[in-house]
Amino acid sequence: MARGRTCYDHLAGRLGITLTDALTHHGLLRQDTGFALTDAGLAWFATAGIALDRTGRRPLARACLDWTERRPHLAGVAGAALCRHALTAGWCVRIGSERAVKVTPKGERAFADLLGIEPPSLR
Repeated sequence: MARGRTCYDHLAGRLGITLTDALTHHGLLRQDTGFALTDAGLAWFATAGIALDRTGRRPLARACLDWTERRPHLAGVAGAALCRHALTAGWCVRIGSERAVKVTPKGERAFADLLGIEPPSLR
């Protein structure tokens, strides 16, 4: 579960940290004053086909401290939407327990295309 899991309704473990780092590296997510999607980040989610429901009171993006990595991963509306899309699109599948997930070959290609993440970083 340290490699990849869900934390409530968003991705965590090394997988969640890797995705958060890639979003930040590409200027899609800011972490300097708390977590916030940039305009480019909002456009990236739309282009990737990941809908962000901003009608509720839940923050769009927020940090969630990862208990195995001891670093923050993406939570909030954006984190939940990314997790839901990754599972629905077959980029990730649940394994073993209800919380453990792994990236599929389809997901490796998607994350490489969308965020430039090399497959070994996702394992």
